[in-house]
Formats: sequence, C-alpha cells, structure tokens
Amino acid sequence: MGHKIIKNFSLNMLSGDPKKKTALLINPPVYDTQYWAQWSQPAGLLRIGALLKKYGYRRVELFDFLETTRASRKVPKHRINPEETYDQPGKEPLSPIRPLVVRKGKEELPLFKYHFGKTWREFEDWLEAQGFTSQNPPDEIWISAVMTYWWESVRDLTARLKKYFDSRSMIILGGIYPTLVPEHAASFVSADLVVVGEVEEASDLWPDLSFYINPPDYAIITPSRGCRYNCAYCAQRILNGGRKFVRHRDPQDVVNEMYFKYETYGIREFAFYADALLDKYEENFQRILELLVARKAPFRLHAPEGLDVRGLARSFRLLELMKAAHFEKIYLPLESVDEEELFKFGRRHVRLDSFVKAAKMAEKAGFRLRNLEVNAFVLYGLPEEKIEQVVKTIIFVSEIVGSIIPMLFTPVPGSKIYKQYLPYFTERGWDKELHMLNGKLFPFLELNEGSLADYIDLTRLMFTLNTHYRSKSFQLFGPTKVSYAFRQCLKNGFEQTIEQYKAIGMENARVSLNWQGG
Repeated sequence: MGHKIIKNFSLNMLSGDPKKKTALLINPPVYDTQYWAQWSQPAGLLRIGALLKKYGYRRVELFDFLETTRASRKVPKHRINPEETYDQPGKEPLSPIRPLVVRKGKEELPLFKYHFGKTWREFEDWLEAQGFTSQNPPDEIWISAVMTYWWESVRDLTARLKKYFDSRSMIILGGIYPTLVPEHAASFVSADLVVVGEVEEASDLWPDLSFYINPPDYAIITPSRGCRYNCAYCAQRILNGGRKFVRHRDPQDVVNEMYFKYETYGIREFAFYADALLDKYEENFQRILELLVARKAPFRLHAPEGLDVRGLARSFRLLELMKAAHFEKIYLPLESVDEEELFKFGRRHVRLDSFVKAAKMAEKAGFRLRNLEVNAFVLYGLPEEKIEQVVKTIIFVSEIVGSIIPMLFTPVPGSKIYKQYLPYFTERGWDKELHMLNGKLFPFLELNEGSLADYIDLTRLMFTLNTHYRSKSFQLFGPTKVSYAFRQCLKNGFEQTIEQYKAIGMENARVSLNWQGG
C-alpha cells in the first residue's frame, strides 16, 4: 500500500480481525542539539494502546526510545552528524563527528547534534527478543511523531522498519508532525498511513501505563482539548480540527484517572497538559482541584506549558486551591513587555497588569517569588525583533517574578507567522528541511538586528538574573542600598572609568604577547 493521508481516522478503517492482530507502538528517538526529558511521556500513543486493547487486539507491545528510569529522568544520548541519515539497520555515525554550524556574517556557533534516547542497536535487540522478525512481523506499527523539526528520526525509524520487516507490517504515523504537514510526512517518511488530527475514539481514554515493564513515576493528564484563541505563532486550530471552542472532560473522570494511577503504579506526580487549562475554570479545572483537596490527595502537581495570566489574575480562590492541592511551581507566559508586539502576535487577551497581578496573587497564596516557585517564559528569537526590547522584557520579568525560563522561538508550520515567512523558508529549502526551523538554530537570525554574540548574551543575562543565593535572586530594582548603588553606577559615568581601565588591560596584553614572541 502506498502513502495515504487520512483525516477523521477510525480503527474500523483497518482490515482484519483485531483479535488476531499484533501491534507495535513506538515513541521515536529525538535528533536535536539539546533535549529536556521532563514530562516527555507519549500520552497520545499510550491512549492508542488503550484503544487497541479495547478493540481486543491479540498482542500490543511498546518500545519507547525516550523511556527513563524512576531513579533518573535523564535520556541517554550520542553524537550524530548533521544531514546524515541512519535509515539502514546497523548504520552508525561516520567519523569524525562534525558539528552543525550556525553563521551570521563572520560569526560562527558550532553545535553538536545528538541522537537522544535508546540506540538503534538496543531497539533491534529488543525486536529480536520479542520474536519480531521478517518472518514474524507485527501486523501494525503505530508511531507517534511530535515536533515537526524532529521529523528526521521518524524518517530513519520507518525506513529501518520497512527493511527489517521486509515491508510486511503496516506502518501508521500519527501525532503533531503529520497533522501539521501531512504532505511532507507522506513524501519523506516511509509510513503506509499518515493520520491527520485526533483519533477521536481514543481522545478521552486514559493513557495505559501497563505497557511499561517499569512504569514511570509520573503521568500526563489531559483534562481538556482546544483553545478559543488563535495566536500568530501557534497552530492549535489545525491540531484541533479548526474548532474554536474547548472540550472538557468530566472533572470526576480526571480525578478517577489520577487515583487509579496512584493506586496501581504508586504515581504521585501529575503534569496537566492542555492548550487552555483555565478555560471555564470554575466548573472544570477548579473543580478538579476541589475534588483533590477534599480527598487530601497526596500528589505533586505541575502545569509545564504555563497558565493564562488573565485567568489567574481573576481568581485568588483558584491560586489558593492550586497551593492546597500541592502545585509545585507556577509558570506564567510573557512574550514581550511591548503590548503592541502582543497584539501583533494575536495575544490581545494578555496584559502586563494581568501578569503582575497573577504573580502577586500567587505570592499571596503561598508561592514564593524569586525562588523558582513562580516562573515566567520569555520568548526570544522572533523575526525582526529588537535586542533592546528583549532586554526590557527580561528585566521586567526578573523584577516582577525573579525566575526566567528562556524560550527560543520556533516557527510552527501552519501558524500565521510560518505562513508570513514561508518565502524566506522556501528560499532556503527549510519548508522541506524542517529541522532547520528548530529555535536552537536561530532560524530568523538573518532578519534580526542581533548578532550571534548578542543572542548568546541574552541567554547569559537570563541565567545570571536567575542565580540564587540564600534562596533568592538579585533584584535590579530592589530596595537595598546595593540595588540602588548598582543603578546609580549605570548612570553616573562609572562606565567611562571601566572603559579606561579596560583599554589599559588591552595595552598590557599586547606588551605581554610581544614579549612572549621574543
């Protein structure tokens, strides 16, 4: 069967008696320069597994390349060459391993690319141990692909599977990547079926953790789907089938899922993932928290994607419940202090006063500021941005909250910004080489006023302001004499004294070099 793009997919579309079929679920490795393993559980794939069980499949197995242990959530990695394919069984990176080089003018930034996750050898050994061979292939292989800029590992995985099983297994590809760019997936990945959008009959099933021999120590919870907003850098409308509303699960069902995983696997940590977690919060998310608090749930809760500051700023009760239900940290998004910029991104519902009010109410509810308990995302690397504007945003966030989370901007296929700059991407071939849109590679560097050194310094500035001593970070506009003296030194001409002595240092360095040369 050739590549086939399918919308509104249902399991009934597949031929064969489920009770006689074997399926393999695979969460692919990641090719990237950096990877944060926290909260990387393939919840969508685990819901598919639950659906296959519901249909009575004879055998369903899972191989998660990114699986971590309870002792450590670190994912193993090894260096690979950029632009090299690993689509042949037994293929290893050629030596020497060379870095991927980001350039602007005469500046260069070498970045090594890694294969994050279990190795291809480990995967093939596992297949053999499970009895999967070209003579005994699984009937179906279900693969979940997330980020569009991670597509290369999916390409290599599917090509290897085709060779390993002699094309006798049907490969079904789903997830964010094929949903946003189905034609790209159909052209560059060796899947038989490319599934666009949700598999709706699996959407509200509980992700099945029983596929892991050693179950993880945390679980992803999805209490709702969809978002009312349509921000310029987000492609959620495509991911949610064009819907302009939010679909909520019954709060009691969400709590029941959490308790089942606690009682069955001993899980106490839960991460809520939803595009609009605070939509209609009084009858939904707040109700979940009320149920947990009433039962004195022994959980630790997280919302890693951030919370709508407007929603938080409206309800102290909500923040009190989050504290009582043992939320570990609060994450607040703030793309820019320039409200005109926010309007340009379609973020008309975001206001700086809402951000400040949410932070102060979080502190009143018991979450400590300047102590990594309340954090703010700062987005940078956007097209045509000004360095001064990013610095202002960094200082503002540092002053109000204290903890900054740097977020390099990645243009998402299907979003308004992606469409706006598509000619720029097409000219460079990045509409096909989607890995080059990875924010860590600074895809808009040529359009921005900042140099490579400037962008590295922005990151340094954020990490410097985050530095803690005795449980707090330094406050530039704080009330102490030290803060005041710091500000005075910036405007009383002390910079000229520094520059004079730096010049003397350069002369001494030249003298030293001349002396060493004889």
